[in-house]
Amino acid sequence: MATISHAYHRIFDEPFEIERAFDADYLLYASAGTFILDIGDRRWMLPPQRAALIARGTIIAVRSKGRATASSVLFGDGEFEAPLPACQVFGLSELARQMILHVMRWDAGRDAVDEASNAFFKALASVAGELATDEDETWLPKPQSSGMAVAVDRMLEQLDRDLDFSALAEAARLSERTLSRRFDAEFGMSFRDFRHRARMVKAKEMLLAGRDPVTEIGLACGFESTSSFIKAFRTFAGATPRQYRAGKAG
Repeated sequence: MATISHAYHRIFDEPFEIERAFDADYLLYASAGTFILDIGDRRWMLPPQRAALIARGTIIAVRSKGRATASSVLFGDGEFEAPLPACQVFGLSELARQMILHVMRWDAGRDAVDEASNAFFKALASVAGELATDEDETWLPKPQSSGMAVAVDRMLEQLDRDLDFSALAEAARLSERTLSRRFDAEFGMSFRDFRHRARMVKAKEMLLAGRDPVTEIGLACGFESTSSFIKAFRTFAGATPRQYRAGKAG
């Protein structure tokens, strides 16, 4: 059965979690609050004012980190010329934001032969598809074993400090050598590289979710000086923290 493009808007007053797959290509816009998206072997952070474009049939677990507001668009058959990647997180232009707000008037019960709405959804798909090619790196690899999950959770809770690797191994009930190998095998990166990436993803979330000073964000992400944080962030994101917050990185 053919699907038609439609949209809906939801406000979540409390944290929630849901897992499902959509039979349509799916755009999720976090207008307020932060969402976490688990897809396959990756975990995406979706901070405020970022969107995710998700391919139809993709199994996705979504949860919020607290009160959050989302606008969702499910695109009908043929809106995209080629199959989408599983998930892409990206920044929105002001035009795209206004277009998403506009399509919220057309829910699943809309007239399938309405030419005006059909044309608008097609245009939104084109704009979103173009923006998604400039993907925002807000994902981390997901642990595949219980020991790694424990080690990663412990590390993510304390990104503001350099935890002793032996303490992580002890918490995971693994030897240091085994834990080091698990990072390479499960994540394709070393412990230090994973921690650095996690710090950058956290910095992006903090920059978009609030107005904390750049200095405080750098300290919260384990950097001893603002200059070292700005340098590391620019290398990772292609923009300074202030430019990223202002939207110049997407």
